[in-house]
Amino acid sequence: MRAAVAIESLKDNPYFAERVKEIADEVTYLPARPDHDELRDLLGQYDLLVIGARERITAGMLRDAPVRTRIVGTLSVGTDHLDLPALKEAGIYVERCPTANVRSVAEHALALLFALSKELKWGDRLVADGKSRSGLPSLPFELSGRTLGLIGYGNIGSTLGTLAAALGMRVVATSRTRQDGGDGEVAFGTLEHILSESHLVSISVPLTQETRGLVNSTTLASLRAGAILVNTSRAEVVDEQAVRAALDSGRLAGYGGDYDHADPDLTERPNVLITPHVAGITVESNDRLDNELIDRLVAHLKG
Repeated sequence: MRAAVAIESLKDNPYFAERVKEIADEVTYLPARPDHDELRDLLGQYDLLVIGARERITAGMLRDAPVRTRIVGTLSVGTDHLDLPALKEAGIYVERCPTANVRSVAEHALALLFALSKELKWGDRLVADGKSRSGLPSLPFELSGRTLGLIGYGNIGSTLGTLAAALGMRVVATSRTRQDGGDGEVAFGTLEHILSESHLVSISVPLTQETRGLVNSTTLASLRAGAILVNTSRAEVVDEQAVRAALDSGRLAGYGGDYDHADPDLTERPNVLITPHVAGITVESNDRLDNELIDRLVAHLKG
């Protein structure tokens, strides 16, 4: 089996570098991330491709040239950069890393909630401008005793819920499988109910046709006035125009996100904090991602 690894730094992970030899006779580490045409060519040359979330595989790429690849491993939790139906139709199996960066993303979401509730960005600007705390639009508040609404209760949402409960927060959540009842300290409800109950809301759902634009002007109308919203999912889960309108009206007191290419009208606001899609990338999660992916690839190929 011939394998191509689109992330050259993986060769510096001894565990990955050794384990990949268990399933591939030849391993090529690419010196640069492939563009569209290069990736299309790789699909015709290698049995196994290891890529990241930057590399998009489309139906057109699979249709336009002969395809040799039988398995794709993506160094990510999400798979929205891959046309999964087209890959399945082409007979290509996809493996990902569902748990490796869960803790990192959950902590990052909590950090955004802390930063926005404590007015950290606003306060930093005041000091930089030589002004005092009297310039804050409102006093910071404590998270303890507040209600956190989790949109999505998978690995990341449930981990964040545990952290929030330890801080003394009440936790409510939406789930694909439950709309009522509870799970320990977490109570489930509909999206509208969660939004109306929560002082702070965190989104942790994959990007699918169902979740694209999930948070929009209609859903935000159910939001508790003055709430804080944090999105560590893909940017497209949230309608940024609706978020701007909610910030302008005061329905949203603050907004945080973790994705590239945010609207400058958002990033320039002192009550908005956007980080560059780094929530899942920490010292600890990097090795876990590499190791989880290769373990899952080896397990699949060895049956």
